[in-house]
Amino acid sequence: MIEIELNNKKISVEAGEKIINITDNSGIPVPRFCYHKHLSIAANCRMCLVEVEGSPKPQPACSTPVVEGMKIHTKSEIAVNAQKSVMEMLLINHPLDCPICDQGGECELQDIAVLYGSGISNFSEGKRVVSNANIGPLIQTDMTRCIHCTRCVRFGEEIAGTIEMGMTGRGENSKIEPFINATINSELSGNMIDVCPVGALTSKPFRFQARSWELTTKESVARHDCIGSNISIQCYKNKAKRVVARENEDINQTWISDRDRFSYQGLESDKRLLTPKIKVENKWQEVDWEVALDFAVKGFLKVIKKQTIKKVAGLASANSTLEELFVFQKLLRKLGCKNIDSRLNTPDLSLEIPPSATINLPQLTQQKYTLLVGGNPKLEQPMLNHRLRQQSLNGGVIDVINTTGFEFNYPTNQTILSPSNIAIELKNILEALKNNTDNPYAKKLLEQEDKGCLILGSHIFLNNNANFIYQTAQNIVEITQSNLIVLSEDTNLTSAFVAGAIPKNEGLNTLEMFDADLKAYLLLDIYPEFDVYNFDKTITAFKNADFVCSLNSFQSNIVDEYADVILPISAFYETKGSHINVFGELQTTHNSVCSESKVKNAWKILKILADKFLLEGFDWNNESEILIETINHKKPIAKNNEEINFKEANDVEVIWLSSPYNKDVLCRHSEPLQQTEIGRLNRAIMNEKTLNFLKLKDNFKNIPIIIDNKMQEMSVFVYSNQEKTIKVLNND
Repeated sequence: MIEIELNNKKISVEAGEKIINITDNSGIPVPRFCYHKHLSIAANCRMCLVEVEGSPKPQPACSTPVVEGMKIHTKSEIAVNAQKSVMEMLLINHPLDCPICDQGGECELQDIAVLYGSGISNFSEGKRVVSNANIGPLIQTDMTRCIHCTRCVRFGEEIAGTIEMGMTGRGENSKIEPFINATINSELSGNMIDVCPVGALTSKPFRFQARSWELTTKESVARHDCIGSNISIQCYKNKAKRVVARENEDINQTWISDRDRFSYQGLESDKRLLTPKIKVENKWQEVDWEVALDFAVKGFLKVIKKQTIKKVAGLASANSTLEELFVFQKLLRKLGCKNIDSRLNTPDLSLEIPPSATINLPQLTQQKYTLLVGGNPKLEQPMLNHRLRQQSLNGGVIDVINTTGFEFNYPTNQTILSPSNIAIELKNILEALKNNTDNPYAKKLLEQEDKGCLILGSHIFLNNNANFIYQTAQNIVEITQSNLIVLSEDTNLTSAFVAGAIPKNEGLNTLEMFDADLKAYLLLDIYPEFDVYNFDKTITAFKNADFVCSLNSFQSNIVDEYADVILPISAFYETKGSHINVFGELQTTHNSVCSESKVKNAWKILKILADKFLLEGFDWNNESEILIETINHKKPIAKNNEEINFKEANDVEVIWLSSPYNKDVLCRHSEPLQQTEIGRLNRAIMNEKTLNFLKLKDNFKNIPIIIDNKMQEMSVFVYSNQEKTIKVLNND
């Protein structure tokens, strides 16, 4: 520690700390534009100039380190005059369009100009005008407003890991623009809007929708991946108008993904389900709630009386809230039904695989070695990928084993194996550890003094050997004392385990249900054309059932085909509820907007159904009471802990995932997201030998084929934005 003087007051600080950090910690305001605590220091706006005694001229507070005995003045005449001079220079070319600028009311330039700007300008020449580049459907550019702080450039290079924007030209002709005439395609691009201190980069979907002071802000948690980024939802007249990042250093710092930022646009879709409806003589009729609920109860009671409760099952989306999942399973179990599951998109359910982690995100950045198996976190869990990038920048080594190669924004050593060979490779690592033989991955995991980290990505759930891989990974981390992270494609699967929305020992799992000739189903926000592993079996099972009651937030032609009653439920943003992320952190959010009058919260619908069934124990008044009971209830017992055997592949192995902006129903209906390059991602990747074996030309199940001869033979990887309305997997 050293002693300095700050505005004539002696304080003790760390040697070498920047002046701006000291003033911030001391509650002393210093204006700034280019400085951002999570970006490198550029010191190019010069707005943070302060007086340092002994220095011939004012110094930028953001880049000047303190030394013993330094005397700093932030409000002296020298400092204030320097700041006012910089302010005048920045306003020389800035347009006077605050009344029509979306940044108005929350503009850093506007706020600082009030304190440091002059009512009279010495500049009488004409202002320059900069043409606007179209950088995609998410970000609106007005580059005449740009003050060249370079925050957006540094964000792209340092956080997003993609250099898509830069400064071209010199002097007055300098401007920020894409290096090539193309859109910004980063999955984190929307954060450029947040870091821009002026109105040069604003939200395109939000353009001219409302003024910032008219918005009401509610804290929430994004439910589009298993990380649970913190967000603020800004609303106007009961409409979600904008989503911005909410700071949480333990999860998302100050960033969020584009999926979290723009999914709210799905609420405006004309495919929202707004009225209950029942099917009478194979024709849909819109009815009021009382008729629909009575119709549902009578339908289930008829099946139970004729077929017994063993012929009834319930399937829930693992994107539902913790409270919804708990009420769902409790209703069915009170009826005597034990066939309950929320694991819809996996071919192997012989063992429970709960998403979990033995390390948190800040700790992950300090790891020296990570082995990632079966995942593309850059697009699937962007905030976890951000921490892996930080780990790499800190000197960590990251190895990747995948079915196909992905573009990472940090150095990786990628190994491409077929799905079954991924399982074999993990088995080889385990055998090397047990027998003390040579294996590069085993060696690296053992070498780490502070433990390495093994990450099982969400692709593992689609592997026919998912449970074998999970069990082998557990044995590996036990021997090496490494950390283990198990990721999920579903956003709230951890909550499904906590709530008990999975079968106990005597219940059927999802795959067993479709082979059991069941006669009635209760479904919670399921869309088989996107959500299930085996579309054909699912649709056949639902159509062969005598009665299907489906709770949905959006219309679906596929659901219309098999359902007998459809009940409209609130979507995310309209629902209060809890999310448990992969690190076990429970976060509860309030609804930010109200749903349409005939749309109800799912838990309330399920509670009313329970009342109509004359069941006891459903006397809650709000979600908080449900949450308390959920946390205290007895957790289900795992189905078995027996050793899982490896399954040989005897056909082409396919890993089929919905593209990153099609993973949940709200994102699928967000038009701006679907217009992006990531939203349009639709490809089947295989090598030439596999192409010839399958006798294909240019498409696989109507999906364009990309040839990658680095992939192993007899394996296919699919990212699809289309419905699974055809047979998807060769071994279905």
